Amino acid sequence: MKIERAPFAFASALALAAVLAVGASGVSAQPPGGKPPAGFPSGPPPGAGAGGPPPGIAEGTSLAPPPPPPLTDAQKVLAALPPPMKAIAFPQPPVPADAPKSAADPRDFQGVWYHDQALEVRISKDMYGQELPVTMAGAEVIKRRVMSAEAGKPFVNASAKCLPPGPQWQRDLNFPFQIVQGKTWMEFIFEEYHGRWNIAIDPQTAPVPASKEYMGRSNAHWEGNTLVVESSDFKQALWLDVDGTPLSSGGKLIQRIRKVDLGDGSPFLEIITTIDDPKYYTNPWNVVRRFAWHPNLAKFKEYNCEEQVGDPSGITDSGLVPEPAE
Repeated sequence: MKIERAPFAFASALALAAVLAVGASGVSAQPPGGKPPAGFPSGPPPGAGAGGPPPGIAEGTSLAPPPPPPLTDAQKVLAALPPPMKAIAFPQPPVPADAPKSAADPRDFQGVWYHDQALEVRISKDMYGQELPVTMAGAEVIKRRVMSAEAGKPFVNASAKCLPPGPQWQRDLNFPFQIVQGKTWMEFIFEEYHGRWNIAIDPQTAPVPASKEYMGRSNAHWEGNTLVVESSDFKQALWLDVDGTPLSSGGKLIQRIRKVDLGDGSPFLEIITTIDDPKYYTNPWNVVRRFAWHPNLAKFKEYNCEEQVGDPSGITDSGLVPEPAE
């Protein structure tokens, strides 16, 4: 099997057994550094002198953040699991100097983007570094999936059957995607799975699907130059990552998408996703991802899911087994 682009992402997404053979160091999933936007103040914060604490803070007082809250019983279940595998990113060659530029309009997302961060095999913390607010039901689902994979019997999931895995997992994999858009709609077209994520910016004009779809139904509106997309009404429950962090079919994903251009010729999309699912989480929580501008990846490579994974009728040959019903 030859996969020239993002072999780890493909293997891990489609057969967890293959993931277990890979070991590498991860990278942060937070937005990249860079110079602050124009007009952003420089220097120490107001009232902070060089070498001393801010006014009103006694010398020697610790400014360390407070300790994290104690783990809940459900979080203790996750803490006792084998740690998730660390993954590597697959950075692409630099964008050629003569490549097309992203549009100056901050609301124009059209073009090709690439997730250039490490694939997070299991989302263990939110974007603020806090433990996931899992319910006991959510913790038990994750435990069941992780331990089955540890035993060499990973469960079948949507990607293993070449079905759309949902917006979060689809975006996370290290493959390029293209965005095309009109005034009332936007579409993400992915290389892997030949996936498509359709977004209605004017829901009043969008046709209602005849039946539920794997990628759900996504309606959006603009808040300034940020597109806020709510995805819900999924055909089936989703895996948010390779290890099976869950979203029930009744859960919601709220994505806040903005184009960031610091003037260095390397714009990126920032997508902050809020996971809202009372079945598996006590409160909504957020993850953030960055997608680099890569017009040089506009010519997608051929992607044959069935050939790479093996015929879905022979899934047991890959060590994958059906997941027991809850």
